[in-house]
Order: sequence, then structure tokens, then C-alpha cells
Amino acid sequence: MKQYTKTRKKTTSAILLLAAACILLSGCAVQIPLMEKKSEESEFTMETLGLVPDFSYERKIEKPTAQIDRLGYLPDSSKTVFFRGEELPDRFQVIAKDTGECVYEGDIRIGAKAADGLLTGYGNFTEYREEGSYYIRADKIGCSYYFDIKKDVYLETAKKYGALIEETQTRETADLCEAVSYLLAAYEMYPSLALTIWNSGSKETEAGQTDAGAFFRMLRRKTDLLLSVQDEKTGVIYKTTEAAPASKTAQEAKREGSEEATAIFAGTMAKYGYLYQEYDWEYANICLKAAAKAWRYLNGAEYKNTFNDSMAAGKIYAAAELYRASNETLYHNYILQNREWFADKKDTLYLLMGKLTYLSTKRKVDHELCGQMINGLMRETETIVSAEKEELFLIEERGADKVMWDMTVVTLTNYAIMNHEYVTVVENYLHYLFGRNADGTQLAENLESKEVAKMLLLLSVVEEERKIVEEAEEIK
Repeated sequence: MKQYTKTRKKTTSAILLLAAACILLSGCAVQIPLMEKKSEESEFTMETLGLVPDFSYERKIEKPTAQIDRLGYLPDSSKTVFFRGEELPDRFQVIAKDTGECVYEGDIRIGAKAADGLLTGYGNFTEYREEGSYYIRADKIGCSYYFDIKKDVYLETAKKYGALIEETQTRETADLCEAVSYLLAAYEMYPSLALTIWNSGSKETEAGQTDAGAFFRMLRRKTDLLLSVQDEKTGVIYKTTEAAPASKTAQEAKREGSEEATAIFAGTMAKYGYLYQEYDWEYANICLKAAAKAWRYLNGAEYKNTFNDSMAAGKIYAAAELYRASNETLYHNYILQNREWFADKKDTLYLLMGKLTYLSTKRKVDHELCGQMINGLMRETETIVSAEKEELFLIEERGADKVMWDMTVVTLTNYAIMNHEYVTVVENYLHYLFGRNADGTQLAENLESKEVAKMLLLLSVVEEERKIVEEAEEIK
């Protein structure tokens, strides 16, 4: 019996050791519970020496040491890879994925130490333009993730974003307005990408332009939903897009109105109606009337007690869009009366969009006010751009939300003040979001509908610049 007990203990130890080996191989952090002690006699054996083993193992997450944009680079754009390590080599290589052949070799320039004490460096391979799939290799560092060089490098991702826009159902009315506003801005300012994504049934017009009917038909499913959340009598917009339950009484089913949603609804629907006129004047007119009705509600007594900066910015957006669409002076007067207010405010999305619409309208405008708007846009954008130049990844490390907002400011400003440097900055932001960051991860994932629409705006400016560069090369 005593011999049997000893054998059993040895078998148990062997099982525990085997389990530990499996954990080490899998890299998982798992706690193996030990068998209960049956008696004082079992506390000390030749196998345990009275010690209590701890089979808890955790493999540290390893950060890549060669960071690139995991989607890739446009052939004619700037291409930079960043390195981090205790030691850095002098050279790096660009390797063809399929053949393993070195297609380009360049120098690594050493930079300052990172916050974690590692050396940093970067290599530039902008002059290599051959389309294909590659990875970076460097002694002492290893290899990067795969990436592509091709002219439609962002198109596949943009199409996925487009599919998400069509599939996603947004509950909050304000969020839906924001998504639609971003998409309309992308189409109006940098239309190439939107027309490429939504090109089903598209054809060229007599003027040689691509018909945008498919794009607007896609958006119409969302504007129909927005029209359904406007109160027929008052013009106020309901806070959510959910229909009231049919089982409730009229009093119980009363839905909550939102002044902020009403303000941005007015701007969004006016923008859609103005841009959609050439495709369907009747429906565009419905949208414009709905926007004007929302504006009238905002000017009513109910609204005056709930004024705040967010609603005021939305109302500037609405006033600019309605003025452009109708040429009615009451909307222009609202902008002029509030010029000092928004001149002192930090730009928000709707304040930016309102300014850009006012700057681009063919209606009569106040030229002094236009100059103030442009100067303000330039100051804010230059502050963002100048702060990025000395950063490790050509962008200050921060959360995806803050990155995408700064990109939005630069992108919208670029429409008013065409500047190639601004487009390069936006590209650097995209590289950061798609993997050229300290963790080597794609940050632009699991996005909400309004964030997806924002990403499409940001990708649109890069796509527009690509076409301009290609056309210029063809002329040469």
C-alpha cells in the first residue's frame, strides 16, 4: 500500500510537469489548481521538498521592431519604415514577398531614444515605386509585417467601409446626421473615392462627369429615415431613430425631441437637398423644406431656453447650407449676427462645415468675414501640422479618436487652402492608424458608423491627390 502511494505521487508530479510544458508552448496564462493535501504526511515528499509549486505562466506581448503601414503605400507617395531596438543596424532591405528577392536597400538613420529606452531609427524608400507585396528586413531587427505598394492600396478597405455604412443601423439621430454629413462632405470636396465605391449603374454625363446617382440612392435610405423622425407639426427632430411601439397609447408613445439633433438635421438635410437637386428635384425639395421647418422650430420660444455651444454650431451649419440652397437673407443674417461668437470658438465638425460652405457658396458673402474664417482655419491647421514633424512616427502618439479629429481638421482645411503638405500629413495619419505606430496594430477597427464615414472622408483626400499626381505624370 505504501509503495502504491509513492507511485501515485510520482505520476501526479509527472502530469503537473506535462501540463506546465503545454502551457509554456501555448503561451497562455492559466492557473493549474493543485490537488488538495490529504494529510500532514503528504506535505513533504522527495518530489516537492515541501514547496508549493506555482504553474502560472504568461508570455509578454511582443511589439514589432519594424513598423510600417500594414495596408501599404501609394506608388508615388512618401514611404517610411520605423525601427526600435536595443541595437539598430546601418541598413535595411525591402524584400519581395513572393520571391524573397531584395528589391531595394537603404540607410537607417538613428533618432533619439524612445520613452522605453530603446533606440529609434527610420528608413526611407520613397523612390521605390514598383507595385507588389513586400516586407522589410534588417539585421538585429528582423522582419516587418507584409505590406503592398499599389495605386489602389486603400480601395479595398474603403469598399469595406462603404459596405459597413450601408449595413449599419444607427440608433441615435445625431450620430446618423453626423455620418451623412461626413459622406456628403467627402463627395462634395473629394468625389473620386465615393464615386468609385458606389459606381453601380453609374455613367458619364454629357459634361464627361461620372453620374453620382448610385451614391445618392444609397444615402437616400438614410435621409428617408431622418425624414421619418421629424415631428410633422412642430418640426422638432426626435432623439432616436426608433419608431414608437404600436401597442402604446399616443400619450405614452410620445417621443423625446432634441434641439441639438434638430440643428444638425437642418444642416444635413439642406446639404443633401442642395447636392441632390440635379438628380431628383422633387425629393431634394422635400429635404430642403424639412430643413427649413426644423430651422423655424429652432427660432421658436421653446428653443431659446436651451441654447448651448453645440446647438449653436449646428445652427451655423444649418444657416450656411440653407443660405446656399435658398439665397434667403434670414440665414445669412444669422451668420453675420454671430460672427464674433464663432470667431472665438475652437472649431467643431459643424462649425467647420458651416464655414467651408459659406466660403464656397456662390451667393453674396461678407469678404471680411471670409478672410477671418480662412485665417482661423490656417492657424488651427498649422498648429496641428507643425507639432507632428518632430514626432517619432511623424505624428504624436495618441488615441484613434484624437488622431481622426486632427485629420478631419487638416482634410477640411485643405479643401479651402489647397496644400500638398496637408495631404502628406493626412497620409502620415493614415499610416499611423493602419499600423505604423508603437504597437504595430491597426487602430482603425471596430468603428461606429459615424467614424467609418469619417475614415472615408480622410481616405478621399488621399485618393484625390493620387489622381492629381497621376494626371500630372501623364501630361509630362
